[in-house]
Amino acid sequence: MKVALLCDVDQAVYHVGDEAIATMSARRLRARGHEVVPVSRREKYGPDGLAPRVSIPALTFPWPLVDRARYLAEIRQVLAGDRNALPAEDKLFFIIEQLRAVDAVVIGGGGSLTSRYGWLLDERLATALVARALGKPVVLSGQSLGPELTPADRESMRELLELCTLVGLRDVHSVRTARQLCPSHPALVQTLDDAAGLGLPEGEEPPALDQELLSVTLGGDGDPLPHEDYVAVACAVIEEIAERTGARVELVPHMADPDDGGNDLLLHQEVAARLRCPATVLPIEQDTVAAARTTAAAWVLSTRFHPVVFGTSAGASVLALPLNRYGRSRMDGALRNVGLAGGAVPAAALWDPVSGGPSALVGPVVDALVTGHEAHSAQLASARPHLLAAAETWWERVSATLVAEGRDAAPGTGTDPRGAGLDLVQRWDPALRARLEPWTRAVESSAGPSAAIIMRTRDRPAMLDRAVQDVLAQTRQDWELVIVDDAGDRDAVDEVASRHAAEADGRLRVIHRETSVGMEAASNHGLRESTAPSVVIHDDDDTWHASFLQETLAHLAAHPEHEAVVVRTLIVHEHETPTGLVADEVFPSWPELEGVRLVDYLAVNRHVPISMLHRRGVHDDVGPYDESLPVVGDYAFHLQLLQRYAVGFLDRPLAQWRQRPSAVGASRNSMYALSAGHRHYDAELRERYFRPWVQEHGIGLPMFLSKNTETHVVRSEERLLEELRALREEVAQLHARLDGTVPAGTGRDPAGRSESFVRRAGRRALGAGRRALPQRES
Repeated sequence: MKVALLCDVDQAVYHVGDEAIATMSARRLRARGHEVVPVSRREKYGPDGLAPRVSIPALTFPWPLVDRARYLAEIRQVLAGDRNALPAEDKLFFIIEQLRAVDAVVIGGGGSLTSRYGWLLDERLATALVARALGKPVVLSGQSLGPELTPADRESMRELLELCTLVGLRDVHSVRTARQLCPSHPALVQTLDDAAGLGLPEGEEPPALDQELLSVTLGGDGDPLPHEDYVAVACAVIEEIAERTGARVELVPHMADPDDGGNDLLLHQEVAARLRCPATVLPIEQDTVAAARTTAAAWVLSTRFHPVVFGTSAGASVLALPLNRYGRSRMDGALRNVGLAGGAVPAAALWDPVSGGPSALVGPVVDALVTGHEAHSAQLASARPHLLAAAETWWERVSATLVAEGRDAAPGTGTDPRGAGLDLVQRWDPALRARLEPWTRAVESSAGPSAAIIMRTRDRPAMLDRAVQDVLAQTRQDWELVIVDDAGDRDAVDEVASRHAAEADGRLRVIHRETSVGMEAASNHGLRESTAPSVVIHDDDDTWHASFLQETLAHLAAHPEHEAVVVRTLIVHEHETPTGLVADEVFPSWPELEGVRLVDYLAVNRHVPISMLHRRGVHDDVGPYDESLPVVGDYAFHLQLLQRYAVGFLDRPLAQWRQRPSAVGASRNSMYALSAGHRHYDAELRERYFRPWVQEHGIGLPMFLSKNTETHVVRSEERLLEELRALREEVAQLHARLDGTVPAGTGRDPAGRSESFVRRAGRRALGAGRRALPQRES
């Protein structure tokens, strides 16, 4: 058969893992007699690479969400018969003709099908839609789904899976997600990563590992760790392994521009310059060369996925350090596929946010890696034949399915299928697993949660879904999440909770309130239903940086004198579209603040609930949230807190206060929807404090301050009016010059003058607008 193979190849930035998937997929298809036509991005062809003799251009999608949705809708219109839905020169029409000439389409792995890279999902869905419209079978192979998916992308995923005759998924999380989306699909199977086997010797001969070689691959972006901290942690781990093993260090990049470098290569150069041990920084190389370098090393350290695949298949001791939820699900899947459970060590576990360097866990983790080297190598050596046989069996199934063009394959069986059928063993001993538990969420954990997250929601399922995923993405995983449905749509909330229940693993509970009596009552209900020693309110429309919990918990642990800690907060203006939420503008909230002091809060609330973690014990003194205040209850709590306790401040933008100024209905923020109530209850709150003071001290001082303030306000208004008059004159002169009615005697170009004025006016307007923004939300 003539098979079009869609993988992420020939991109401007060369990605070893993506290219490796294409290389091995094509090799295995050709070994079964099929002719492979690659689907290529046609941007660059890697270091010393050549363009394929024949290829089909990839149906690339734009980045912006709205543009992606529009292009997909236009493609659907074309396939429905309306050729005028797109310009005649759009490459879709050429791609349709190219796919008409093949017999089948195989969509390989590479960029996972996730909302992190949503355009890849659209590209694959659109390609499958074209293929099925032409009557061609489609197979999806070696994919990871999510774990980050918007509701709209979940629906696109569902459609893609239904279009595919056979679906191969490379980790348990992806299998679970696929079966949620398409429970009746007859062929959802857990397979292996399609690049498995690249870099290994031909035949059954085991690879000869260099016991004195440490192969290191570090992703260029260390987020959520701050860059300097990421480099410090990486250096500490590399040095510890090198010292314990005597291994020399090779830094093998997996992602970089073949001409300009950057990405992994740039970071590797920085790390090598800081290491206390010698290190060789290798250039970006073809996938076959890079894979062979990794499979030659007895020791592998990586924050990227494919070195884990290559190293474990060769029998190396691999230290997989995922940086985020996305990496955790994929690396955990790769290690489970070779029989190792709980083998990935989140990079954040080796990071101390207080010191900005390595944590006390670096030594124990490296010690476990080194002492377990022989046992793990032996286990992986015995697993290798099963692993490679499973890969070949999968591609036999792909080939047979393409030929049969039918859904005659049986689905995978069992609640926890594994691609090679290997029995799982725990990689680390119980003592180390217990120390890693706050970052790994071991199933057998008996430790209680460190943080209670109270999430208030009402009739905003899309935002709630985002907020739950926001919690699942935290680097610290020792939390309990209590969702308080404040008399909203029960079924919609339960659907979101059910969707994420398996990953939450018992940490998520839902409380349905029959009647809404205010946000503070909802918060108090969550307080009563939770037990963790620290508490945070996470409204369903707000979000965190992935390290929020880790950094705030670490601060409270290091500062027993602080009963709470507040983080720098970003205001995100966004709007809702049919396919998701789109950010319009981002800027800091109260950028001039340098700490959390009562004097700053007397005039106005300076932070919102998403920005603060506090110790539960403060409620013993302060009491619960004030349910008599329908709004501004958070402000009332902050004033009580600051009168009694010291509060810490982290000058890192770890919280995002999301606002939708133009929204209507349930999507509105309370600060806009209840603005009159904010003004009223703000005045009521101040009256509560003011009356007792006046009764004791009289009204003399307030009378003086009121008049003094009025005088200052009048003078400020006069200055503002004068500035406005000057601006009007400047605008009039500018218009006159642009119209050619005033000679340009100053020597300044009118267009440049206009641009300069627009910039100045824009800055003034932006400053005035931000000063006028409401700074409080309950």
